[in-house]
Amino acid sequence: MSTGNSSKHIPLSLRRKLVIALDGDVLVSANSSESSEDVNRETKNRFATFKTVAWVKANIIRPSEDHVFLMTCIDPSSGAIDTATVTAMWNSLFGAENHASRVKQAEAALSRLSDALSKVGVSVSTEVVLGPPSEKVSEYVHAHHGEILVVQAPVRSVLMSTISYSWADQCAYAAECPTVIVKQSDLPDHIAVALDPPH
Repeated sequence: MSTGNSSKHIPLSLRRKLVIALDGDVLVSANSSESSEDVNRETKNRFATFKTVAWVKANIIRPSEDHVFLMTCIDPSSGAIDTATVTAMWNSLFGAENHASRVKQAEAALSRLSDALSKVGVSVSTEVVLGPPSEKVSEYVHAHHGEILVVQAPVRSVLMSTISYSWADQCAYAAECPTVIVKQSDLPDHIAVALDPPH
């Protein structure tokens, strides 16, 4: 876990604890292809995540009073390799390498977001948690005594939205604190200025 602190030195125990759970599938690229379509999708995903954090900064975070736990989950059973169509042998041979790469990408992405929050005076720490977000996010909130949970809504098809709950919905139900689910499609591009450092 890495930590960045604001200029004010209020102990963590006295700060309001806010957990921001980001979608690991959006935060980390699904494959290593360098096609222009994949690069554009990855850029769009990164900007959507940046806008989510900027929206939270503009509307919820009180920099002088809060500590932000910026986290994501990497589920070894999901990701770039589609286990429904690929044999278990293939997955066991190449899954570990893919998993380690996804964790490193997630750590780097969280570090960039943490730096942006630190530059605007927010006390922040980051962590990549292994396991399904539908289970691990609420456990993380409980373990860190989170007082507010903000979840980046996963991108889902209309069909999937009608037949099952997303991990974000499951987190909202299981969390022991108030929960806000931020839909990426609802955020205007100009919200990103909330993370501009003061001049």
